[in-house]
Amino acid sequence: MKPYRLLETSRKYTEYDMIQKHTGVPEFPDTRVHLLHAFLNMTDHDESVSHRGELFPLVAGIVQMAMDTHDMIDTLAVHQEEEAMRSRQLNVLAGDFFSSRFYELLAKAGEIEMISLLSAAICETNRLKMNLYHDVQSKHFTAEQYVQSLTQLKMELFILFTPYISTEVSSLWQALLTDFSRAEILANELTRLHGEQGPFGSFALYQVLEHVQAQTKEHLVSDHVTVQQWNEWDQTYQITAHLRSELSSVLADISQRLEQAGHAELQTEVLQLTDSYQALVLNQEQ
Repeated sequence: MKPYRLLETSRKYTEYDMIQKHTGVPEFPDTRVHLLHAFLNMTDHDESVSHRGELFPLVAGIVQMAMDTHDMIDTLAVHQEEEAMRSRQLNVLAGDFFSSRFYELLAKAGEIEMISLLSAAICETNRLKMNLYHDVQSKHFTAEQYVQSLTQLKMELFILFTPYISTEVSSLWQALLTDFSRAEILANELTRLHGEQGPFGSFALYQVLEHVQAQTKEHLVSDHVTVQQWNEWDQTYQITAHLRSELSSVLADISQRLEQAGHAELQTEVLQLTDSYQALVLNQEQ
C-alpha cells in the first residue's frame, strides 16, 4: 500500500499568507481523505489510471475544504468592523479559490468526467444543507437526527468515489466512511464549548430541547444561554456522557468491521485513524 502524504501535499494548494493573516480556513479533512486513499490503493491499477490513487483523495480534500470555507461565511452580520468584513470577504474568495484548484488538477490529468461528478456532488450537498436548514426549525428535530444529517453531509462528496474502489471491499468502504464521518461529528461535538452553536445548532442544543418545557425552548432558541446553564444541563441530561458512549460504540464498530474483513494491511492502515478519537474518549473519562 502506498504511503500516505496527502496532508503535506495539500498545503501547497491551500496555504496562502493573505488568507491565513485575515481569516481562518477549515482543517483539511485528513481522516476521510486518508481512508479514501487507503481503499483506492488496495489494488493495482492500469498504468494509465494509476495517478487516481493520489489525485482523487487530494482533490476530494480540497473540494471539501472549499465547501467548509463557504460554510464559515457570516451571513447575519450587517454592520461589521473592517477586519471582520475583510475576513468575511476572504472566506468567500478562499472557498472559490480552493474550488478552482480542483478543476485545475483534474483538467491537467485529463479526468474530465470526475469534474462533472464532483460538481454534481457539490450541488447535492448544497441541496441537503438547504433541507437541513429547514429541518432544524422543526420542534421535533432530535439530537440523533442532527448527527445523522451531518454524517450524511460529511459522506456525500466521498461516496461518489465508490465505483473506483475494488468491488471486493466496496461495502466495507461505504460502512467505514459512514462510521468515520459519524465519529468526526461526535468528536467535534465533544470538543465544542457548551453553548457554542454551529450553522445547524449543536448536539447539546437538541438534546436539551428534547427534554425541556416549551417556554425554555423559546429561551434556548432566541436568547444567549450562559456557560453555567449549559454545564447544569450537561449534568442533568448527561450530554457529554452520551456523546462519549456513542463515539466509543462507533470505534468498536470500526474495529469489528476491520477484523471481520480480514485484510491485515488495510486493518493496520485504517485503525491508526481512530487514535485521536480513542484519545478523546479516554480524556473525557478522566
